[in-house]
Amino acid sequence: MNKSQREWRKQQLLLEIQQQRQSLSECTQHWLDIIQAYDKGWQTLLAFKPYVAIGSGIALIYGICHPMKFYRWSRRMVSLLGLIRG
Repeated sequence: MNKSQREWRKQQLLLEIQQQRQSLSECTQHWLDIIQAYDKGWQTLLAFKPYVAIGSGIALIYGICHPMKFYRWSRRMVSLLGLIRG
């Protein structure tokens, strides 16, 4: 392989790399557009994390103090979720 062939091959490879980078950039933007709604929903769920921790602690204490009431309320909640989904 002489010098001019190497230069030509190098230019071809650099052009291919540039095209791949451009394609990757376009695909990345497309991917971000698709997952934007899911990401926003996930961020909303994470915003409620402290409240869920406090609520689960209160529910645990209530469940220890009143196990039968807690059992009844948990059964009602499960059946209510079944009605909402179904």
